[in-house]
Amino acid sequence: MRADISLNRFGWLYRLDYKKLIVIVFLLRLILASAYDIFVTVTDKDILLPDSKAYSVRGRYAELVLQRYDGASFTTDLLPVDRVGKEIFIDILQQEKGNLPSRINEPNSFLYIIGFLYFIFGYSTIWVRVFNISISILSVYLLFKVAKSYFGDLAGNLFLIIALFLPTQIGYSITLSRDFLRVFVVSLMIWIIYGGYAWIRK
Repeated sequence: MRADISLNRFGWLYRLDYKKLIVIVFLLRLILASAYDIFVTVTDKDILLPDSKAYSVRGRYAELVLQRYDGASFTTDLLPVDRVGKEIFIDILQQEKGNLPSRINEPNSFLYIIGFLYFIFGYSTIWVRVFNISISILSVYLLFKVAKSYFGDLAGNLFLIIALFLPTQIGYSITLSRDFLRVFVVSLMIWIIYGGYAWIRK
């Protein structure tokens, strides 16, 4: 009888609607990201990730290059209005001379992504925040699928709830950090390796 009570108490974990949960978490993080974006815009202080200014300005540079601006086309009205942003912009312009960085590495890969997001949706940091939220949740989902496949529904669902509502994950995913790109690549590799192994076993 004690076992039956225990099963009834935790039965909802087996019946967890993970799709609804993911949508709820995405909307929650989107609201937090919008509020934080307004805070950063008004105060010009990014307390969660001070490097955000550099990412944003470098992404703006990449966006302008994608719009076919060259080194000679950049005018003062295209530069950021604040002193630090202007210095960062001039620095990358002098380094790259109006071209996209030719060195393929992780920081430049993230710069291309930010530039592409700005190019499509317009120059607003909220798009980078939405991108980070999306790949953060997608990373958790991929690992959830692996956990569910190898350890069962209960372990997979517990992992999903803990990972999605982890305060550090929620707080950090609304920033402009490039770390989530790295986490997503690792999660994708784990999902491919273990998913492929499970498929071969069948």
